[in-house]
Amino acid sequence: MIRNMQSKDIDAIKEIDKLCFKTKFARNSIGIEGYLEASNSSSLVYELDNKIIGYNFIHLWGSFAWFGPLGVHPEYKDKGIGKALINHTIKILKEDYKISTIALNTMPESSYNVGFYMSLGFIPLKLTLTLKKELNFYNNLLIPSDYVTSEVTLSNETDYSSLKDNLKTMSNRIFKDFDLTSELCFIKTKEFGTAFELKTNGNIQGIILCYTKPIRGSLSKNMHIKLAIIDGNIDYKKAIDSIIIACSNYAKSIGYESITIDCNTCNTKICNHLISKHAFKIQNPLVMMVMGKDNPFDSKTVLLLTRLAG
Repeated sequence: MIRNMQSKDIDAIKEIDKLCFKTKFARNSIGIEGYLEASNSSSLVYELDNKIIGYNFIHLWGSFAWFGPLGVHPEYKDKGIGKALINHTIKILKEDYKISTIALNTMPESSYNVGFYMSLGFIPLKLTLTLKKELNFYNNLLIPSDYVTSEVTLSNETDYSSLKDNLKTMSNRIFKDFDLTSELCFIKTKEFGTAFELKTNGNIQGIILCYTKPIRGSLSKNMHIKLAIIDGNIDYKKAIDSIIIACSNYAKSIGYESITIDCNTCNTKICNHLISKHAFKIQNPLVMMVMGKDNPFDSKTVLLLTRLAG
């Protein structure tokens, strides 16, 4: 049977995840707990004879949702379990959460994955690029004096509340009822990272959320810029320069050796700027697939850098 994921399922999910993704590093339990809380406990497991044999993580961003990763124990492959989980995911998102658009990222080189999701009604759109920068190659770039990126003290409830309100306002400018605040709540409640504000002339024009803990329990010294949202009316090059310099300096201050950021090719000019000026290299391209009318990466009023993958 398919049911909502619970904290007691975490160990089983971690084991299936390791087998599915063929990695020796298990997912971070705190990260899974955060996903559960941020998604209003909507994520799913497939249980057979009191044993968890499959799972699907659901992520709610207001009227927009995405799912993944999805995993099925190798011993139960090709039995329709993954498809059942996805169909149930689509059903509850549309009926219970009134979601207007559902999306995901998958491997573009997998003809099976792309074809499978298309058969369910998803349309392949642009690529999402994970970009990585080694900090030992850090350039001594000039910080734009009129674009200031600074860390927000999330433990200060006033600062956190203000940041959350601003993030919700900026999200809603992408399209109606789009809401990224669950990502901020995850970082704060699980102490999973930090946040920055980008200001010009004292006004907030961007918000950046970073993971300082790994999703998997590896010893990687990498800080991941999980999300960056930037006002589309400002100079995007100066904004990106300020953000990358601030995040690089922060990562170096905590002993990290690299930073990563995700960029959708709807924003090709930003991808190219990150690669050409900031020495980022492409690590892992994914294809974005959508069921619905809204694409948050298409907005010209607010630019969004993130990926639909956990």
